[in-house]
Amino acid sequence: MGRKFKDISIFLLTVILTISLTGCGASESGTSAGDGETITLKLGHNQPTSSQFHAGAEKFAELVAEKTESKVEIEVYHDSQLGDEGELAEGTKMGTVDISLVASGSVTKYYPRYSIFDLPFLFRDAEHVDKVLQGEVGELLAKEAEEKGGFKVMSYWESGFRHFLNSARPIESPEDLKGLKIRTPEWPVLISTTEALGANPVPMPFSELYMASQHGVVDGQEGPVFAIKSSKMYEVQDYMVLDGHTYTSMLLIMNPKKFDKLPADIQESLMEAAKEAGDYERKLIRDKEKEEIKFLEDTGELQIEKDPDKDAWRKSVQSVYDEYGKEFGEDLIQKIIDTK
Repeated sequence: MGRKFKDISIFLLTVILTISLTGCGASESGTSAGDGETITLKLGHNQPTSSQFHAGAEKFAELVAEKTESKVEIEVYHDSQLGDEGELAEGTKMGTVDISLVASGSVTKYYPRYSIFDLPFLFRDAEHVDKVLQGEVGELLAKEAEEKGGFKVMSYWESGFRHFLNSARPIESPEDLKGLKIRTPEWPVLISTTEALGANPVPMPFSELYMASQHGVVDGQEGPVFAIKSSKMYEVQDYMVLDGHTYTSMLLIMNPKKFDKLPADIQESLMEAAKEAGDYERKLIRDKEKEEIKFLEDTGELQIEKDPDKDAWRKSVQSVYDEYGKEFGEDLIQKIIDTK
C-alpha cells in the first residue's frame, strides 16, 4: 500500500505541475495568450456611445483585429464602466485596466509635466496642435511619461478646444464669469485658469456633471463642443462662449508591463493601430464641430457668443503662466509656442 500511495502522490504532483505551467501562458487579465488563442484587452473611456471617443475606440478595436489577424481582441467599455478618467488612469498604471483613453490632465498625478498642455491659449489652432503633439515635443513627453509616470502612451487623440457655458447669463468677456460656480476636472492648471478668470472652480467627475447642473450645484462648466452635445449638457445650460481657453489632448495609454509581455509583432500592430485610430478620431472631432455648434444653437437652444475678444481673455490668464512656467520648463513652453 505504501508503494502504491507513493506512486499516486507522484502522479498527482505531476498533474498539478502540468496545470500550473499551462496557466503561465495566461495574461494578467486572465485571458490566455498561448499559441493560436486570442488575447483579450479591455479599453475604457468615459463618454457615451454617441461620442467621437467611442467611435475612435471602436476603430482601434477594428484595426487591431485586422492587423493581428484576430489574435488580439479589444473590448471597449464606455460611459465610465471601468471608472471615470482618474480611476481609468490609476487602473491602467496599476494593471487592473489594460488600456484607457484619458485626458492628459488625468495622468498628471503620476507625470505632472503633461499639465503643460492645459496652459490657457497655448495652441493657436489644430494645425499647431498636430505639429507639437505628433512631433518632437509629443515624443519627448511620451518617453518621459513611461520612464517617470509608469504608463505607456500609445498615441495622441483629442478632446479639442474647451469653452465655457452656464445657466446664469451670457458670457461675452472674462468679467461675465466672475462669481459663477464652474465645474472643472480635477486638473490643477485648469482650476487655476478658471480662478484667474474670476469664476469659482468646482472640481468633480464628468459623470456627475449633468445632475449637478440640473440641481444648481454648479452654474456652469467648460468643455469641448462634442462632449457638450453627446452628454446633452445643452438641456441644463443656456449660454455658451467659444473662447477656446485651453486645448485637451487625449492619451491612449496602456500598462507598460502588459505591453512588454506581448510578442514583438503584436506590440507593433497595437502601436500602428493606435496611431491610425488617433488620426481617425481627431479628424472626426474636427469635421463635426461646425455641425455640432449649429445643433447646440438650433436644437439645443444655446445662446452662443462665437467671436469673443481673445486678447482680453489671454490677458486675464497671464498669472497661470507665472505660476507654472518654472515647473513645466519655460524653454519647453516657448518651444511649443514657437512651433510653426
